[in-house]
Amino acid sequence: MLTLLIAAISGGSSYILTAAMRAYAQRHDLLDRPNARSSHTTPTPRGGGIAIVVATLIGFALSALTNISDTRELVVLAIGTVVIGAIGIMDDSRGVKAAPRLAVHAAVAIWTVVMLNGLPTLQIGRDYVQLGITGSALAVLGIVWSINLFNFMDGIDGLAGSQAVFVFGTAAALLFWRGDHSLGAISLCVSGSIAGFLAWNWPPAKIFMGDVGSGVIGYLVAAVAIASENRRSVPLLAFVIVAGLFIADATVTLLRRRARGERPTEAHRQHAYQRLSRVWNSHRKVTVAALAATAFLALLATAGTVKNELLLPAFCVACVFVAALILTIERRAPM
Repeated sequence: MLTLLIAAISGGSSYILTAAMRAYAQRHDLLDRPNARSSHTTPTPRGGGIAIVVATLIGFALSALTNISDTRELVVLAIGTVVIGAIGIMDDSRGVKAAPRLAVHAAVAIWTVVMLNGLPTLQIGRDYVQLGITGSALAVLGIVWSINLFNFMDGIDGLAGSQAVFVFGTAAALLFWRGDHSLGAISLCVSGSIAGFLAWNWPPAKIFMGDVGSGVIGYLVAAVAIASENRRSVPLLAFVIVAGLFIADATVTLLRRRARGERPTEAHRQHAYQRLSRVWNSHRKVTVAALAATAFLALLATAGTVKNELLLPAFCVACVFVAALILTIERRAPM
């Protein structure tokens, strides 16, 4: 009950702070104006992700004070959240070049992986594969990519927020089921913070989260997944399965654009979800369809967590399912 109360406080704080941030952005002309990457047509207040960051930190503080979650993990995640949030605010307000922004992401990723004791093993079914120092390198790359892919996928109303609520909500349920109340409470707190913002971002969006929100969400997804793997709670592959839609769309789009000689940092509207939103002429339909797909992926992740021998088959089914979705969208709305 105390965990639910803290999550509710985080959610309520996020809702109120988002409303305040929206009013502030409107007064000071902090608007996200349509550009080559945009899928919206009218200027919209941005910076709502600040509410997610502050509400999450409030939840972390309450979790530490009540000893619900491990204080060391909370401190690691809180520091990473503050730094990624700070560079996100700078990028939202006046812009930060790709190189220094990526350097900050990498530095936070390295620090986080060191503090979480690397990624020495990876659960594959009933077995654990020894990774050694390679695991740490992969973990750093994973955190950096997760930070950026959530930014790439935050392009239509409600999509990134609803996916994040679902990912952290599923993670919380599985972590509690596995008896990891510390990470379970952290995940539930983050899910609540994002839900408070989502109430304002659901189509038609009244405010956008900006890089400050998407970056922090991506960081926390990866960091919690690594911590969970190291504690032998919910397997990291289960997190990958649930977030499979975002991972696949962002990765495939980046690789295809690189193959065509396009710059990764150049604004665009070529992600599968963006193309589908133009064909359907609706952000809401795409966001709801993505939630339905992620619900199926969550079932696969649950099966792989409940029965370890199903983890690898569940991952393979998820890969086939997501690939089929992307190919279907490609036929309907080619890049």
